[in-house]
Amino acid sequence: MKKVLLLNPPGERLYIRDYFCSKVSQADYLTHPVDFVVLSGILAGEYEVGLVDAIAEKLSPERALEAIRRFDPFAVICLFGSVSLPEDLAFAARVRSACPDARLVGIGDVFREGGGKYLGPASPLDALLLDFAAPDILSYLRGDPASAANMLIRSGSEVLPLRQGTPGPRFEIPVPRHELFSGRGYRHPFVRSRRFATVLTDYGCPFHCSFCVMGTLGFRSRAPESVMAELEHIRSLGITEVLFHTQTFGARKDEARELCRLMISAGLGLGWTCFSRVDVADPDLLSLMREAGCHTVIFGVESGSDEILKKYGKGYTRGQVVSAVDHCAAIGIETVGTFILGLPEETHATMRETLDLLRAIKLDYASINVAVPRMGTPLREEAIAHGLVDGDFAVMDQSGAEVAMGSRSLSREEIAEYRRRAVSAFYFNTRYILRRLARVRSLYDLTRQVKQAAALAANTWFGEK
Repeated sequence: MKKVLLLNPPGERLYIRDYFCSKVSQADYLTHPVDFVVLSGILAGEYEVGLVDAIAEKLSPERALEAIRRFDPFAVICLFGSVSLPEDLAFAARVRSACPDARLVGIGDVFREGGGKYLGPASPLDALLLDFAAPDILSYLRGDPASAANMLIRSGSEVLPLRQGTPGPRFEIPVPRHELFSGRGYRHPFVRSRRFATVLTDYGCPFHCSFCVMGTLGFRSRAPESVMAELEHIRSLGITEVLFHTQTFGARKDEARELCRLMISAGLGLGWTCFSRVDVADPDLLSLMREAGCHTVIFGVESGSDEILKKYGKGYTRGQVVSAVDHCAAIGIETVGTFILGLPEETHATMRETLDLLRAIKLDYASINVAVPRMGTPLREEAIAHGLVDGDFAVMDQSGAEVAMGSRSLSREEIAEYRRRAVSAFYFNTRYILRRLARVRSLYDLTRQVKQAAALAANTWFGEK
């Protein structure tokens, strides 16, 4: 069997590069790259699949190169991120020197717009993969680039025209090789065990929030029976915690309900965390999710301002957010709210509304990010049109360690200060700390939360450059 290596390159910081969304880890968490989880199943039928995750394994560039040489790959599929682009390009050149005959394929958010410019004659890359949930990569590796839709491929000195696939409403994948990812240092603040698995039930998102890349990917779902086969494999490995990396669990409610019913009847004993929306996860669905083992839901709150929520296409109101969070608390599901500060129409008044919401809402956790003009999103077009960033702006980080752009009313420095105030308002108050300590379930839980708090504090007050 020829060998294909999945490579998450080394970096100077704790980078998360996956699902076309890269950032610096806010609080010492590092998830399985879901791109690679899915690709491990697609590739395993025809190739020996290996993994070098230099971030998770804390490998220096030299040690990572040594591991790559030792594997002796026929092809390398390498993650790239807007947050780490200069480092990633430099390391890819070293991989090319170390493995001159290997095919080198890049995947990442930075290639979603104008990716062809990264395939010039001097580039170390041979191709770019723009959809990891389709079997296009197999066509390319078999030597049939004409059948490889959703890929940019260099042929000689030219880049072949991109052939967009026309996928239907479904995607199906072989069961991923979750055992490949075990014991490599992955961790997540909301899972309740050191060992967990990441599962994708849907690809992309049917909603079109203007700042988010997921709505630009299209939307496809897997049959519940296919997901169950994967969950049964995960359980056979002794893993009892799952992170559903699906962007909106319940977007197709009938399928979400059927999956929950199958999980309940199978009695797998899995605990799980998922992402959803406050206008999708209705009380009936939430109750079924709770019975199926869901203990934490991550909601995109984004702002405390109804004006901002409407402007950027969220499709729900602050009142709906509060109602959904209150219902979760009532039935025993913990909640995480993600926030985005510094969108172009952000003002001092809208920032104050968000701070007020953070002080009042019953969320268990909050992830407070800053706006970044991701490739291919309407937000990027708006930011360029208003002169907030240049058209070639490529290196960016939503975590808040650095602020990519100001709004039309606020400077980058003001947005950074509001983010610090938001983190303090939510996390660093006596009431919240005592509430979290009262819910500690184990030594692992306590250790996890202390580490996350320390990393969050360091990122908030010392991360800005």
